[in-house]
Amino acid sequence: MEASPAKVIQYFNGEKQNLIPLFQRRYKWSEDNWQTLWDDLMVQYEVGDTGTHFMGAIVSVSARSVPVGVSKYLIIDGQQRLTTVSLLLCALRDCLDSNSASRIQEVYLTNRFRDLEDTLKFVPTQADRDVYRTIVLDRRVPPNSKDEDVRMAAAYHFFKNKLLKSTDSNDNAVDPAKVLITLEQCLQVVMINLGDDDDPYLIFESLNFKGEPLTQADLVRNYLLMCFRHSISPGGEQERVYSKYWMPLESMLKSNLTEFLRHYLMKDGDDIKQGGIYAAIKAKLKSMKSTEDVEAEVHFMQRFGEFYTRFLLPDQEETLSIRDCLDNIKELKVTTSYPLLLRLFNVRQTGHLSEVDLEKCLRLVESFVVRRVVCGVPTNPLNKLFIQLAKNFPDTDHAQWLHRSLSSSGSNRRFPKDAEFATAFMNQPQYGRATTRFILCRLEKSFNHKETVDLSTATIEHILPQTLTQEWRSELGSEAEKVHTTLVNTFGNLTLTSYNSELSNLPFSEKKAKLENTHIELNRWILQQTSWGASEIEERANNLLLIANKIWLSPLD
Repeated sequence: MEASPAKVIQYFNGEKQNLIPLFQRRYKWSEDNWQTLWDDLMVQYEVGDTGTHFMGAIVSVSARSVPVGVSKYLIIDGQQRLTTVSLLLCALRDCLDSNSASRIQEVYLTNRFRDLEDTLKFVPTQADRDVYRTIVLDRRVPPNSKDEDVRMAAAYHFFKNKLLKSTDSNDNAVDPAKVLITLEQCLQVVMINLGDDDDPYLIFESLNFKGEPLTQADLVRNYLLMCFRHSISPGGEQERVYSKYWMPLESMLKSNLTEFLRHYLMKDGDDIKQGGIYAAIKAKLKSMKSTEDVEAEVHFMQRFGEFYTRFLLPDQEETLSIRDCLDNIKELKVTTSYPLLLRLFNVRQTGHLSEVDLEKCLRLVESFVVRRVVCGVPTNPLNKLFIQLAKNFPDTDHAQWLHRSLSSSGSNRRFPKDAEFATAFMNQPQYGRATTRFILCRLEKSFNHKETVDLSTATIEHILPQTLTQEWRSELGSEAEKVHTTLVNTFGNLTLTSYNSELSNLPFSEKKAKLENTHIELNRWILQQTSWGASEIEERANNLLLIANKIWLSPLD
């Protein structure tokens, strides 16, 4: 990385082209920003060319991937400032004599005698390009308007009006020629040029820039598109690749794009940290020998992005049974499994994995996670486990391989067997765990109601209440405290209801009366009991365990 103080005019001097990344966010500065720049400029105008005004840092990286035409630099940060300075130069050009106007046009705004693609010294993002070309090359400025499509024109009109109608502190008309000299001599920035091994994301964060944050996905998009020839007119390679692959990917994933890119990389078995996405994809793209290879890679990204969208929005999955599995994995928040799921959905699309086997694989992931949670096994090893599974992904027999692989893991990576699962399900406290409501809802749904019960408002209810009242002490007898301590938070004593606040610590007979009209199947057996104590809780836990063993697959022996 090279960092040095420089006059901002250096970005417009010499044969070069500063490019705002294709389809970057548009020019956003408004009148408040323009007024601030004008006021700062006027302070230096009054002082003379001995003063300086610091405008912040401009971060760029050489676009070496396109070795055609003039030297090109991708602006990582500084879009708003450079765009505004270029529009001020246009306004100065149109307020000065013909010689000065020609100097601005030919030295600062354009590269003379170059192909159309290399003519502009500064190239804004795609959405603003047509208006900017009209102002710079055609010298024709759209009418002043607050419309976002002509915000650049509004900036031009603002500065031209200032140049023609403003006065200095002595009430003398502002001299546009002196304004130009002030701009050339006094506006300074820190020029930061990044090398091949520098990470723009880390540089951007360390400089603590204001405004809209730069994401890892922004950097990936910018670097990827710069592998293709840019064009300042419609129909270029960059625009084609963006429109065909990247734009659909952005539209599908929106704010989830960065995390998708991380999981996309992890499907090959690499443990990618949040801040390492850009560096990893950059290294991958740099190793490719041709733009055809890069295009194939972004095509793969788009394809896997379609799978990932189903993980986030299961309703987009057409097969109902698989949609239900994805709903369950999403509710469990098992995002660590996504690299493996990407591999599974890919072989399903290529025809190497049947719908039945894909469903089994998804059920195995759910079963593996649920059994571990019920048994109190820590979840922190799952990230590396699923990455390892993605890395060792086989060519055939995927369901059998996954079942065998999960079953063979030991210690903190283990897949709890039936005996361990039964003991934990019957005896361990489950209330307060993030997945307990999910498990109760899955048990409820297993009854396959013909009329679906809406569980969205249902909460967890303790039949034997969390706080013992005198009525409950009497009902439980001499071992009330022991029964309460041992069983109150186990599955046998937990159910679902929308009447939670009304039930509270009521005696069992009154709770039954409140639940008489319940539509939740989990409560049916409870209503058949005449009392509620240790034996009833244990019997109910055993009944629920029988259902749980059917829902959540067991490991192989």
